[in-house]
Amino acid sequence: MASSRNSPSEAVGRGLTAHVAPGTAVCAGLSGGLDSVVLLHLLAAHRDRIELRALHVHHGLSPNADRWAAFCERLCGDWKIPLAIERVVVDRTTGEGLEAAARAARLSAYARQGAPVVALAHHQDDQAETVLLQMLRGTGLKGASAMPEWRDVSGTPMALFRPLLDVPRAELLSHAREHGLEWIEDESNASTAFDRNFIRHEVGTLLDARFPGWKPALSRFARHAGAALDLLEPARAHDHEAEGLSIADLRAAEPEARAHALRDFLAQHRLPMPSEARLAEMTRQLVEAREDARVRLVHGDAVIVRHRDQVIVDLAGDPDPGWTRPWHGEAELELGDDRGAVRFAAATGKGIAERLTHDGTWHFGSRSGGERIRLEASRPTRTLKNLLQETGVPDRERARLPLLFHGEALVWVPGVGIAAGYRCDAGEPGRVPEWFPGR
Repeated sequence: MASSRNSPSEAVGRGLTAHVAPGTAVCAGLSGGLDSVVLLHLLAAHRDRIELRALHVHHGLSPNADRWAAFCERLCGDWKIPLAIERVVVDRTTGEGLEAAARAARLSAYARQGAPVVALAHHQDDQAETVLLQMLRGTGLKGASAMPEWRDVSGTPMALFRPLLDVPRAELLSHAREHGLEWIEDESNASTAFDRNFIRHEVGTLLDARFPGWKPALSRFARHAGAALDLLEPARAHDHEAEGLSIADLRAAEPEARAHALRDFLAQHRLPMPSEARLAEMTRQLVEAREDARVRLVHGDAVIVRHRDQVIVDLAGDPDPGWTRPWHGEAELELGDDRGAVRFAAATGKGIAERLTHDGTWHFGSRSGGERIRLEASRPTRTLKNLLQETGVPDRERARLPLLFHGEALVWVPGVGIAAGYRCDAGEPGRVPEWFPGR
């Protein structure tokens, strides 16, 4: 790459222009180390177009933690940049390791600041190390794409912004020296007990001697992997709209594509990633089982179920995803299987139109994936999956929801509503359903 491409100031300017609207609040993560000090200095040059502030996360993991916080306070005072210092408790009981636990604590602290953009100082060296670590763990395409320049954080209005991913650390050091910047050194960065430090100080040193271009090469590889993943997104979004994986599609795919599809499916449901061997065995059982076989694979807190021609996730341990119960107009219907009961209260001008309940076949059933319902006559149908997410129905309740159908049409979903074509008009007799869940 040309040197101008690696200029820290140009990289930050390009990133802000591409991603951040004028006047946006940007919170810079500030540890006090070289990388974050340089990023803050570069962002400060753009204070005419962004609302800049900084956050120092005090982990309390080092005896020098108070000194680092004091340094950040002095630096931001000198540069007249608002600073928040947040003390966090790093949860060491998660089993994910100290580095991952500290990272999770920082992310939560960033989210609490309320800024729509959080700027982080990860650079090209960090990106290359991340790719190498992920590959050593047998990652898939998503892991190989490492850290994106811009990432919306699920469940929050916050985005992570990393404008320096194409910039080598050496360029940051040159910038700091050129501008007389001060920074602090974290003594833990020298400890090879941490995987990343081992890669940096042991493996990286060997690679530097034999393959001096390995860092930009792996950084480019991450971009290519990310681009490939982006190409798959429309297909993935379509696949997951139905919430289930098609057995027919899995059978038609190559083994690697099958594994990727199942891995991605589990990630969509926030389930833990199985080992490669376990993933292969799960795929084999789901694909090779007889058409009439009942395949149920316990995975973490969920059960992966093959139902009809679909693979679905039962987060509640539903004993029978194919459950149905006919409804013949009863005022109260016991659903069985610990699903509770549904009561239909007589009403005028609300609920399901009474005149429609005498025609055709009505029944309750469980979710099988792909259900859609039109709640407003003037609006298109919506997937039940999206509606349940919007209304905040907990994952563990979704599998046991009793859905009311008229033939094949979905009419009522507890907590969501009644389909537009089945609601009664003003002054018309109606039946208002209410679900009383079982234990």
